[in-house]
Amino acid sequence: MARRLGAFSLVFSFFVCIALAAAGDLDDCAYQREDLDRWIVGCTNVLMRGSASSPEQAIIYESRGRAHEKKGEADKAIADYTRAIELNPNFAQAYLNRGIAYGTKGRYDAAIADFTFAIELNPKDAEAHANRGNAYFFKREHNKAIADYTRAIELNPKLADAFYSRGSAHSAMGRYDAAIADFTVVIELNPKDADAYYKRGMAYGVMGERDKAIADLTRAIELAPKNADAYYNRGVSYVYKRELDKAIADFTRAIELNPNYEKAYGNRGIAYLIKHEYDKAIADFDRAIELNPKNAKAYDSRGMAYRALGENEKAIADHTSAIELDPKNAQAYNNRADAYKKLGYHDRAIADYTRANELQQQNP
Repeated sequence: MARRLGAFSLVFSFFVCIALAAAGDLDDCAYQREDLDRWIVGCTNVLMRGSASSPEQAIIYESRGRAHEKKGEADKAIADYTRAIELNPNFAQAYLNRGIAYGTKGRYDAAIADFTFAIELNPKDAEAHANRGNAYFFKREHNKAIADYTRAIELNPKLADAFYSRGSAHSAMGRYDAAIADFTVVIELNPKDADAYYKRGMAYGVMGERDKAIADLTRAIELAPKNADAYYNRGVSYVYKRELDKAIADFTRAIELNPNYEKAYGNRGIAYLIKHEYDKAIADFDRAIELNPKNAKAYDSRGMAYRALGENEKAIADHTSAIELDPKNAQAYNNRADAYKKLGYHDRAIADYTRANELQQQNP
């Protein structure tokens, strides 16, 4: 996913014209205290004194808006940014910040409108281009997002978040070579960026470069040891390499970090299935199905484990459930046909083999 770029600080030098009696509150408002409530109160008190000019009030509202946004109070932030814009219609930073706040609420069209206005006021604002790119990304308008990220990078070649977000957009479009190139730049700019290693590892995995995927995901885990997804995806690469004990260890760690990680149970079950540890496989498929009763793959895989144990009636029931959930699942038809054949139901087996072949021809 794209990274959200935050608002940036302004210089408050012209606050000196406000009465000295407000100095304490002014400091709290201007220097953006870690104590967000103190920050908000400081700005509010300066506004209540009524000694600030309209341009100065706009700055104060914008500052208070950022404090509200940091507190997760997006609606209050938007109200303050809007008031700042009313007081100063050419306040590019207020448009930028309001766009960011709209984005946190999923109001991407409103965000795009504000980022566009900020860009019109300041065409060389890399952050405004990058943030508009984020809004397009979340609207799945990836080409527009890439165009904005590219412009942001032209304006600021060291803006790592723009490279990261452009890489994410390339990945979403299946352009994995381009994605890898962007994530590599992020890593060059920030060698401790765990997310960039994770995303590059994912791209390598999709391209079948399992050793590179494992190397990147390992580094991501070193930098962010509680990233369950990194363990899970490294486990997937280990399955492809048939390093099943390593895969099981990674899926287990992912489950420890996220006990409701359905896919980790399902894929650990696959690893146990390949190892012929059928009871353990069935237990994992049971849990995957419990977490997601519509998981066709888990039903089909559990059916394979039952069939390996000679429990063909249970296998048929599971393969049937998989087919009901995914009627175009050729593998499930093949697997059910194998179970029918074991029980001597030859006509049913032939029908399923025939249907599996039809589906395979439709989706080669």
